[in-house]
Amino acid sequence: MKKQHIIYIGFLTLALIACGPAKVLNNYATTTEEIFKLEKGMSVSDVNSMLKSEPKDIYSTTAGQTKVLVYKYRHNYQKVPTSSKNNENYLRGGTPVYKDEANLYAVFDSKTNELIYFITDSGRKMGKNELNEALKLKLKSIK
Repeated sequence: MKKQHIIYIGFLTLALIACGPAKVLNNYATTTEEIFKLEKGMSVSDVNSMLKSEPKDIYSTTAGQTKVLVYKYRHNYQKVPTSSKNNENYLRGGTPVYKDEANLYAVFDSKTNELIYFITDSGRKMGKNELNEALKLKLKSIK
């Protein structure tokens, strides 16, 4: 009886190995490298595939013209051990390391489900200053 169980487990293991690695889509967070691959007009499923992640939150406008899908992403940085800080291999990259989680906001047309634009938390913060300056210039030009 035990021999049959061992053979069964062996066949099951071989079957799982033969299937190869599964495409993991539901990663918790994506990376900045994946965000750079996004393009206007992509569908929601294309964006999910490109980011290798699914949205963590969804917002919709009251007029129902757009919807915003919120994804998590991590910033990459280079981790250099103190003992290797003068090693030239670390100047050329090294192993990618990610930290500092943030949000990516992907704005889609509600009717076509196509990506209109996207922005990150830091982009929103920096954009506030730009919008304020543009508003000041507009007000000055009206006078």
